[in-house]
Amino acid sequence: RNSDRNGLGMDTKLSCGADDMINFLKCTCAGLFLHSASRVKNAVEINKEIRKQMATDSDKSTRGRYKTKIGGREVSIHPTSSLFGRNPPPKCVVYTELQITKKAYIRGVTQIKEGWLGELAPAFFK
Repeated sequence: RNSDRNGLGMDTKLSCGADDMINFLKCTCAGLFLHSASRVKNAVEINKEIRKQMATDSDKSTRGRYKTKIGGREVSIHPTSSLFGRNPPPKCVVYTELQITKKAYIRGVTQIKEGWLGELAPAFFK
């Protein structure tokens, strides 16, 4: 992206290289590792007992749900996010803001690889 269009007023090509967004995403992950969340497995992946419990409680759908790595709070991606409703949903994300309404939403969401957390913050994630 051009520096005058990215909203940051800086040219990411100067610090990350022309085509290397991996370094940029790893830098984002390193700065926001405390604000990371992993997707909650959907009912097909959960054992039978939990699946039966979820079948009786239709309000507890796990589609698009995440659990924060620090604190274990169940959250959803905010509807205004570009990652909201993405199919397939990202397995792991970092976020800049946690918004609590009737539900807990995460905003400023960026998809990352879960393995980067252990690489960039080994004291927190093994």
